[in-house]
Amino acid sequence: MNRAVAVALAAVMLAVAPLAGCARKTVTVRTGEVVVCTAGEVIEDRTKELEVPVSEVSKHSVTTKVVTCEKHQGLAGLWEAAQAALAAGDTNAARAKLAAIVAKDPGYAGGQAKKQLDEIEGGGSPSPGTSQPGTSTAGGEEPVGPVANLLRYVPDVIDGYTAQGITADPASITRDYLPLSGNADLMVIMVEQMVDAKKAAAGLDAFRQTYPDDAAGVTVEGKQGRFGTRTGYAAIAFVDGSLLVTVEMHVRTGRPVDLKPALLKVGGIIGG
Repeated sequence: MNRAVAVALAAVMLAVAPLAGCARKTVTVRTGEVVVCTAGEVIEDRTKELEVPVSEVSKHSVTTKVVTCEKHQGLAGLWEAAQAALAAGDTNAARAKLAAIVAKDPGYAGGQAKKQLDEIEGGGSPSPGTSQPGTSTAGGEEPVGPVANLLRYVPDVIDGYTAQGITADPASITRDYLPLSGNADLMVIMVEQMVDAKKAAAGLDAFRQTYPDDAAGVTVEGKQGRFGTRTGYAAIAFVDGSLLVTVEMHVRTGRPVDLKPALLKVGGIIGG
């Protein structure tokens, strides 16, 4: 299992443990808002834990707000200037802008800035990037960038689940959800930005090693994927371009393989 997923699952298991016990009638949930920078940093966690009746879990969840922090607003300007210079064939100007970006944040733009800089310093002339990390759309309302592009796979609302906190870095997002019914007592969705589609597809091989039981190929909204289980857990993973999306559930009682329909349903919602 990916270490980030394992850490998230351990945290959620503590939070949802009361759900599994028939004697308990309350459960600990998180509620509030998490502010995330487009470059992959959780800027502010405005959430808090509440002990609520099981019947009221659906009334409490965590929402997300995506902004471009002050630091990355400046880097976004440098990025745009560097891409304009590359488009104009001015590698010297591009090198200066990219070097300034990498000096402040080596992982900026999912590593694209450093990759372009390395290519220039190696005598190459990289193509301009097509994305504009940390900027806003034409209307100036919705931020775009690495994290904003991944958030669609971990929405605030999935029917039948209560969204919890987010763990983010420039290349991945992990989010926990509490099932409101069924035989799963937790769900974790993780989205990883890989180097390219080939690397993402290779991630399915690693997935098969992590979930070796009941292994089967699946299709999620026309996308190649895998299903598998291991003790107590069932999961699907699918490739969407250069992204590897994993959805894992922990079974409350019985066989993990029986969670397959629920996993495919969630996959269809986020992968559509």
